[in-house]
Amino acid sequence: MRLEFQLPVRIDRDMADELVKESAYVAKQISAFRVEDDLETVTVEVAETANPEDISGKVRRYLSAMLRGYPPPATKVYNTYHRTDAGPLVEGVFDELKRRQWAFEIGVGHVGFAGPALRLYEYIDQYLAERYQERFGTRTISFPALITPGNLARCGYFDSHPNNATWVTHLVEDVDAIEQFRAANTDIRAPKLPKPEELETPAACLNPAACDPLYYVLENQTMPSEGVAYSWLGRVFRYESRNTRDLERLWEFNVRELVFAGSAEYVQQQRQKAVQFTGELAQHLDLDMSLEVATDPFFATVVAVKRMWQLSMETKVEVKVTIGSEPDGRLRRIAAGSINLHGKFFGERFSIHAHGGASADTACVGLGIERLMLAVFAQHGFDPERWPKPVRTHVFLPE
Repeated sequence: MRLEFQLPVRIDRDMADELVKESAYVAKQISAFRVEDDLETVTVEVAETANPEDISGKVRRYLSAMLRGYPPPATKVYNTYHRTDAGPLVEGVFDELKRRQWAFEIGVGHVGFAGPALRLYEYIDQYLAERYQERFGTRTISFPALITPGNLARCGYFDSHPNNATWVTHLVEDVDAIEQFRAANTDIRAPKLPKPEELETPAACLNPAACDPLYYVLENQTMPSEGVAYSWLGRVFRYESRNTRDLERLWEFNVRELVFAGSAEYVQQQRQKAVQFTGELAQHLDLDMSLEVATDPFFATVVAVKRMWQLSMETKVEVKVTIGSEPDGRLRRIAAGSINLHGKFFGERFSIHAHGGASADTACVGLGIERLMLAVFAQHGFDPERWPKPVRTHVFLPE
């Protein structure tokens, strides 16, 4: 069944891409969502068994929410960096990594690495960890993959991104329910899932935001006068529905995280140093990269208000990298990380204090390892001679 909707305004291609991406959460019965070439018409393919009135209502409410306040202010670009490698961009990086057995797709959005890809992963993370320690005097810490729903709620995650949360549960502690499940799954390859009443209410989530666990650790503490910086490699789980796509958009990925906490002056200074350092990273990896004021991918019903607030306050700067070309000839660019100012949000919610007693300011820098890897392979290909020497020396070892 095909449904058609007329947009109230003609949108640009970036907004069209955003509408398509976020449409994954409108209704399960939708199999395809397209913005047509006129950029004024949306067509939706739905299952024949779906109720067209119900689906139409959901789509109209979705489009109204997403387009409220459109168009946003023009994107502000902080800095732009250009690679020195004059070679062509390489398409199909993930397929080539799998062909060489340097990457393994364990499941939808779950990827493992070996060989040069694994060494690049380790190199990028180690480079960031060492430079963060040199530049910011970071304290090293680690966190588990699990986080309590209560802490995510205090961090405001469910208010902004409920669609991305991954909930963790287990069978109820009942001998009959467990035995029935065990017997039903003996000697079969495809599991038979338990009934909802046989699953316990989730007491944990897989962490969808690398920085969130730290604020719980800092709760009720007073930061030193000089402020404090922490860094760690965070394993992050962000459900992306049908948007999940090779290394570009994983369900499970890794982020080298950097968090500042202290006075507003300290946090602002460190954030500016982090912006400058990101340029050095672009030059070290020889990447086309830009730093642009941006917004988070908020859930549709709250996106208009939160997007305008973030843009007006310039609280989020995205690290954009080129990974290929779009069918229409545009460069395909993704966010490989972001630099974020939180103000006193976490300080007030977790009673974290700056030296002197006021609520602490915080900021975070998150750089996605897999997306940086994708950018390196896309921009330098598989010929080691195109790679910057310090990187290729570590990644491409003699056979």
